[in-house]
Amino acid sequence: MKTKLLGFISLFCLIATVLWLVLLIWGTASAGPMETFEQVLAHVAKLDAVFYLTYVNAALITLGATMLFAGMYVYCKPLASEWSVIALVFVPVYSVLNLFAYLSQVLIVPRLLALHQMTEYQVLSEFLLRQLIQQWPSSSMYAFNNLAYAVLGIPSIIFGAILFKQDLWKRLAGSLLALNGVTCIVGIVGIALGNSLLSTGSLVGGVLFLFALVALSWTFLQGE
Repeated sequence: MKTKLLGFISLFCLIATVLWLVLLIWGTASAGPMETFEQVLAHVAKLDAVFYLTYVNAALITLGATMLFAGMYVYCKPLASEWSVIALVFVPVYSVLNLFAYLSQVLIVPRLLALHQMTEYQVLSEFLLRQLIQQWPSSSMYAFNNLAYAVLGIPSIIFGAILFKQDLWKRLAGSLLALNGVTCIVGIVGIALGNSLLSTGSLVGGVLFLFALVALSWTFLQGE
């Protein structure tokens, strides 16, 4: 695989991830208090442009990350074939989990919000919304989303370890990629244990992934 292609894929993921961070800060700043489900529901129910852009962009990041890790498999296979195959197994699992988590927000949640306005469906729709709204930390979808990143954490650690044996920029990218994997796994452990500090691992991992993408973009765009 030509490394410049990996560089362009990394750059796409980097731009989309920066946009995700901007939208996250923008959405959080404009949301107001988000401590109760009623407050989260009121915010989500706006269904504004930022809401749709956030989740469509998140789905694009998922597709970009899937392509990136598939490319990493091709790149790393000559260096460590068995470990590269093991890493690749987890990538489609991540992709399916995360695409469902994000696309459900724009395809299913708006329909449930419409049903929530009807008295006869209010109880059932509220129960389903409590489970499906990704922004609600107690929802099943929130845990589902974090599980996806924990699954991707395994190939992140493996590919990161393989890259660590290369030159300086690849070593930096590999370190950040592996740290991202570790923190994402810590995040799902924190959710399972109900530990609010550990559960922020996926968010920290997202920031580490962003810096890893900077290093990956730089090093692979220098290739032929």
